[in-house]
Amino acid sequence: MSVPDVVYLISSRNNAFIWNADDWLRLRRDHRIIGELVGSFSKSTRQEVFLGLPLLLLPEEITLLLEKKIACLVECTSLKARPDESLSRKFQEYRDKLFLEQADCLKDNRKRQLTSMMDKIVEGKKRKMLGLHTSKKNMKKPLDKKTQEAMDNIEIDPKNLLEEELAKLPKLSKNEALVQIHTAYPWSGRDDVKTVEWKYPLTSDQQLKYKVYKDLWERQYYITSGEKFGGDFLVYPGDPIMFHSQYLVQCKRKDEDIPITEIVAQCRLGCHVRKTLVFATYHEEEDKVKYQSLQWTECSVLEDS
Repeated sequence: MSVPDVVYLISSRNNAFIWNADDWLRLRRDHRIIGELVGSFSKSTRQEVFLGLPLLLLPEEITLLLEKKIACLVECTSLKARPDESLSRKFQEYRDKLFLEQADCLKDNRKRQLTSMMDKIVEGKKRKMLGLHTSKKNMKKPLDKKTQEAMDNIEIDPKNLLEEELAKLPKLSKNEALVQIHTAYPWSGRDDVKTVEWKYPLTSDQQLKYKVYKDLWERQYYITSGEKFGGDFLVYPGDPIMFHSQYLVQCKRKDEDIPITEIVAQCRLGCHVRKTLVFATYHEEEDKVKYQSLQWTECSVLEDS
């Protein structure tokens, strides 16, 4: 679904998703875009601890990616049509091809195993022909001169023996084969993709949130939604896999009155979850975002460097 220069964001009902695993890794590793995994695993559908693709992006993440020309927003027209017989045949042909590739892979792996052990296999075959035991313990014992000469006189072609052993390999059945579960639609082409217009931010509150998100992103932070802690954003010094968030950010208009009870509640919440509460305001006349951090015991202003 993606090309080297741009990531395709798949539009669906005013949301944007990443279905391609390579695109997900690229956005996270190279552009600090986290999003939220919302898909369930095929073998672990009744759980909410470990989720998988697709990746649902925040509106601010989508806007940033489009503005920075890292991605483009598209929709796949073929996904709106009902599957027809040609698609069913194409899918079955793909499954058959995967099955044959797995059968060949199984045979090649077994062939490598046998080749690496061919000396021991030949010795074991000779012992069986002489009626000797072939257990590991007995094979370690030295043979008497007469028996050793008899073994040496037996000629076995390793190539023929290899073919005999490969013939014993049971055939792979389709019930035992691995099944490819696609996350991205595997048969889409560029003709199937249509660019979609993205309309965000529209309101002043949305504009405020985007300005704050963009400023934090340009300061090299990782940012996720702060909804679970009652804020707008959670801010991390590094990848959330390795770091806890340091700041709980609330986006406020510069002329907005904040009740003291709300400040106290937010500060206590931040203290309880070990995060610094930060109020972020956007100043249009300076085109600048300013921050004020609040903690339970002190109040300080963040540096704008």
